[in-house]
Amino acid sequence: MHRVYNTNEWSCRRARPPGVLAIRSANQLETRALRYFQTVAECGSYSRGAELLRISQPAVSRQIGKLEDELGTRLFQRHSHGVNLTGAGQILLERCQAVLRELEQTTQEIRNGAQGPSGSIALAVPPAAAHFLVPALVQRFGARYPNVFLKLVGGFSGHIHEWLVRGQVDISCLHDPLPQKGFEITPLLREEVFLVGQPGARLLDRAQIRIADLADIPLIVPSRPNASRRLLDTWVARTGVTLNIRAEADDHSIIRAMIRAGIGYTLLTQGAFELDRQHGTVAAVRFRPRAYWPLAIVRASGAPLGTSRSDMLDRFHETIREAARDLARSGVWPCVLIDR
Repeated sequence: MHRVYNTNEWSCRRARPPGVLAIRSANQLETRALRYFQTVAECGSYSRGAELLRISQPAVSRQIGKLEDELGTRLFQRHSHGVNLTGAGQILLERCQAVLRELEQTTQEIRNGAQGPSGSIALAVPPAAAHFLVPALVQRFGARYPNVFLKLVGGFSGHIHEWLVRGQVDISCLHDPLPQKGFEITPLLREEVFLVGQPGARLLDRAQIRIADLADIPLIVPSRPNASRRLLDTWVARTGVTLNIRAEADDHSIIRAMIRAGIGYTLLTQGAFELDRQHGTVAAVRFRPRAYWPLAIVRASGAPLGTSRSDMLDRFHETIREAARDLARSGVWPCVLIDR
């Protein structure tokens, strides 16, 4: 079963086996309070958090108040439009996200017992790569491990890196990841980059363009330190070009909307603009020489070997590699394969 939360997040889950009792924490009050706290922090509001939890706002406030009393510090700073995390609240959020996910993983393993591998895996992937990878990956991994819950989240590289460091996701696909202690990188493929703009623009009628041509046009690009922006800065530094940055946007839907409106141009891989091009709302042109963004798998390297958790992540890691190789070799995903 697949459930769509929003445009950047997909989930699939198998139903609970009949007759299995719910597993309760030894300290249910604290677990409940942590879940309430996490929801309010993510919503930025007690009222929105209570609505999402489907309980009354006073009940949420009481639980979080007890949590603050136990910790001896404020977790939220109230303002006219909701709440912000305090320093202590930010620390707690980073810790409790990993704890609650581990609790859910353990619960699922106990519930499913001998029914095969179970638990949950969170993957973060750039939306353009997700366009090709996610459907095949979910189908392949779900067929092999039907009791494993998959949560897939889309985002720019800067956000994905932050989620990895905080333990909010288990594994990711990242463009041009930088080496970092505690994480292992598996190069996967290279995606070709195109200049994308509104149909009818003279620049896009050419067969090819050069990086130096970017100096003459208004660009809409992600902010630093996103990988696509870092790679673009590296390219133009080699040519001495000064870019005309019209606007920065850290969301693909916003960038594409401005491109369709003719506000400027951007650089995208094919998965990010192919549907718009098929509908005739954008046009694209290749660079000469061709430009590529490398894509790699990144995961934490500190998981104890031989545990069910590390084994399941190893299997998921290998399934990503298999799916990417098959998509590349079949021509479905236009790219240059690195992982052979």
